[in-house]
Amino acid sequence: MVGATSLRDELDLLRAELGRKEPGTHSASADPLSAKTGGEAASQAEAMAEFGEQLGELGKALSEHTGSIEEFVKERPLVSVLAAFALGIAVGRLMGRA
Repeated sequence: MVGATSLRDELDLLRAELGRKEPGTHSASADPLSAKTGGEAASQAEAMAEFGEQLGELGKALSEHTGSIEEFVKERPLVSVLAAFALGIAVGRLMGRA
């Protein structure tokens, strides 16, 4: 099959490219289906911890802006409702295409 061969070649190219972008990794780590070693599991745990910290920072930043958002909605309720409506339509269309 020509299609299967070209897909396999493309997948191999993507794996090679992924290996180049992550210095210090070997070709087995580029394959997401391969078994994780102890070092890879530790680095994944560190990445998850960092992700948790970033989510916490995002939560703090959003909570700081909550007051200003509430004031904007109180001052301009019609604009806020129209903006929410337009955003809902845009998200609905994007979800319908997916």
